[in-house]
Order: sequence, then C-alpha cells, then structure tokens
Amino acid sequence: MMWKVKKPWPCLGWNVSWSPRQGCMDSKETPVAVGLLPVTAFFRQAAYKARSVLLSVPLRLKILGLALTLILLFGAVTIYKVQAALSENFDAFLREESRFVATELSYQTHDYLLINDVYGLTQMLRNTVQNRPDLRYVFVRNTHGQVVAHTFEGGFPADLLKNLPGLSPQGSEPKLLRTNEGNIWEAAAGISNGNEGAVVVGVKGDSLRRQIGAITGSLARTTLLVAIFGVLLSLGLTWIITKPVTRLLEATRAVRRGDYSMNPAPTESQDELGKLMEGFNAMVFSLASADKARLEKEHLQRDFLHRVMAGQEGERKRIARELHDQTGQALASVMVDLKMLENAKNENEIRQSIGRLRKAITEEMEAIHDLAVALRPSVLDDLGLVPAVEMLVRGFTNRHSIPVELTIIGFAEKRADGCTETCVYRIIQEALANVARHARATAVSVLLEWRGEKLRGVIEDNGVGFVPELVDSKTKLGVLGMRERTQLLQGSFRVESSPGEGAMLVFEMPAKAGVCHEQ
Repeated sequence: MMWKVKKPWPCLGWNVSWSPRQGCMDSKETPVAVGLLPVTAFFRQAAYKARSVLLSVPLRLKILGLALTLILLFGAVTIYKVQAALSENFDAFLREESRFVATELSYQTHDYLLINDVYGLTQMLRNTVQNRPDLRYVFVRNTHGQVVAHTFEGGFPADLLKNLPGLSPQGSEPKLLRTNEGNIWEAAAGISNGNEGAVVVGVKGDSLRRQIGAITGSLARTTLLVAIFGVLLSLGLTWIITKPVTRLLEATRAVRRGDYSMNPAPTESQDELGKLMEGFNAMVFSLASADKARLEKEHLQRDFLHRVMAGQEGERKRIARELHDQTGQALASVMVDLKMLENAKNENEIRQSIGRLRKAITEEMEAIHDLAVALRPSVLDDLGLVPAVEMLVRGFTNRHSIPVELTIIGFAEKRADGCTETCVYRIIQEALANVARHARATAVSVLLEWRGEKLRGVIEDNGVGFVPELVDSKTKLGVLGMRERTQLLQGSFRVESSPGEGAMLVFEMPAKAGVCHEQ
C-alpha cells in the first residue's frame, strides 16, 4: 500500500511518496534519505563556521575563554549537584521531622486533654512552634474532627479542614502541601492510639532553606572568586605564551622583508615553544649566513666580471701594442731593408740586406709565436694537457728561477675532454702566477693525476702562506675564478694555507665535461 503526501515530512522534497516497506521514494520510485542530507549539511556548515570563528579568535582570548568556561562550568555543575543533594535530603529530613514532632507532641497532649486544659495545651503548642523554627503550625483535633487547640494567629484556616487526614492508631503518613507560603510537610499522630483525637504538625523548614541558600550563595561566590583568579592566571599564562609568539611573528615578518638583524630574544623555557624559538633562531642565523655569503659571492662575481672585462680590454691593448710596436717596427725595418736591397750596387750589399731581412723576419716570427702561446698554447690542442703543462712549468722556471717538481700519474695514452684540459691548464697557470706574485716561495710541486673518471690536481708551495678568509681582493678574485671554473664542470676545489706554512691548492673534476664553458 502507498499514498501520496504533500508536506515534506517525513519525506523531504516535492513529489515524494512513502511506503511502510520501502520508506521515502521520489516520483520515479527511487528510495531517498529521510531528511538526513539537509540535517547533515546544516550541522556540517555550522561546524565549519564555528571552526572558522575559533581560528580567527586571537590565542590570548582562546586560552582565557577556555579557562573561564571550564571554571564556570565546573562551578555550575558543582552548585547544581550540591543543591540537588541538599534539596533531596532536605525533603526527607522535613518529612521525618514532621512525623517525629507529631509523635512527640501526641504524648504531651494526652496529659492536657485528661485535665481538659485547653489554654495550657494552646500555650504549650505555641511555645513548641517558637522553639522550633522549622514548625509552621500545630493543632489538635478530637475524634469528631473538631479543632481543639492550634497555633494560628487570627483563627484557624478553613482550607486546612478540607484536607485533614483520617485518624488511625498509628497516625498518617506525612504529605506535601503546596500553599501560598510554600511547600509544607504535614503529619498527624494519634493521641492514645487515636482514641482521643490527633496532633497535626506542619513543617515548613524556612531555616533549613536559608541554610541551603547560604551554602549555595557561598559556592557561587567561591566559584566567582575562582573564576576571577582563573582569569588572572590565564592572563598571566597567555602573556607568557603570546609574548614570545608575538616576537616570533615580528621576527618572521622581518625575515620576510629580508631583515635578519631582528632575532627574537632567547627563551629560557624548555617546552615546545622554547624549542620552536631555538629552531627559529638557528634558521634565521643560517639564512643570515647564507644571505651574507650570497651577497659576498655576488659582489665577488661582479668584481670578477669587471676584472675579466678589464683583463680582456687590457689584453686587447697589449696585443694592439705588440702589433704596433713590435710587428709594425719589424715590417718597417723589412721595408727599409727591401729598399736597400733594391738599391744595392754589388753582391756583397745584396747578401748583407738578405741577412738583415732573414734576421728581422725570424725575430718577428718568434715574437708572434710567443704572443700566440701567451694567448693559448697550440700544444694544448695539438698534443694535449701533459705537454702543455710541461711547457708551462719550464717557462715558469725560466722566467722566475723557481724550481717546480712536476708529477704526472695515469695519463699514459689518455686524453681528457678538451674543455677539461683547458680548465685544468688555466687553473695551474693561475696558481703558478699567484705563487710568483705573492708566495715568495723557493720550491713548488705540481701533481696531476688521472684517477678513475676524474682528474685531480695538487699545487703546493713552501712560501709565506696566508689566511684564506683574509686575503686581498685581487687574490680572492683569482681564487674565485679557479673555483668557478671547477664548479662549472661539477668539480670540487679547496685551498689550504696558514701563515708561514705555505699553501696547497687541490681540485678535482670529471675527465669528460658534460657542458663546456671553456670553448
């Protein structure tokens, strides 16, 4: 059986039907969820918004709100539990007290009724009410239900006569009366087993209620004081936590701007926050060192580029000067000798002119050869690295009178990549030039070794040495140039030296260069 419903309940949506067996179905008889998707989406959206609000609240307010909420929640639950327990015990106590007082007064009333002392009975009942603050009223009735004595001022309330309990030898169970003055527990006890009437007692318990109110108020005040103390403690705690976090945030912003001088003050705490600060300080120090090294390297690279450009321009000037002074003068001398040869009158003059021409051309050829070798030795391209280095060492020894011990290992019938050979040659050339300019050495050793797929070189001298970190800009640029050459070929380079101990330069690079920058 199936029937259509127009309201979106229990099936949410239009044209949705419901059957006891299949549940909600749409117009195409496809079962659908019973309102779970909209409810789930609502709670999911509410949770997302609450999470967004909590994440946007400052950390100080989060800690303060959490502490205050926990304190107030604990205080409210404690007050509620205490008040509920006291109220439960309060009602039980009043019930038992009404029964006890009614039973006690039933024995005392018997004596007054024997002598028919109604006045004395009334005074005794009123004294009892005055001595017991929890008692609201007491009255005595006879076996006919008539009130014999009572403690009410201004007459006995007529409404109480409608609810008088029936007499029994054991009396009646206490019952709760709801009056305009509040709840009253009323109990009746028979006099002489009910043969002479009954004593009816009403217990209100105002003093106990005041005590419960005083206890509840004391708990509330205590909770308030604890809340105030908790707020102050939370403020101190949030200050301790948020102060280094604030410094950390300011330092982070400074680092983002590239200012590494603002480091957060070191913290003495050993918790996670202290470790975070310590790690951040280490990171800032590393970034500052890296940035300083980067700036110094950029400065050196600019200087090196300027030096290279200046060197290129100086080399052009030197070549132009050599061509003008040496080659130009030589050609002019040749022209003069040719003129003299042309005007020669005898064979002897012709022979002398030819000799002078031969000498001038030979000297010019040697000068051009030296110039070409200085620019790039042809032996490096023709015969390879080892002969070129040997020629470089011989020229260094001849020019500077400094003996050089050259050791070649593993180059038998091997040639490295042309780019690698050029790089190694230029490094050895620059190292020997630095020895000649700065080392004041009396001996130099050069080791060149083919080790596996790599070339390794060591240049060592016995000169005055230096501190690598304190060298002048020119030497540093030379070292930088050698290091740059090595790193461009994915090699390694280092310099070891100390004052008075000489210097040692060690480099290593692949024998086959992947990318060549030396061509």
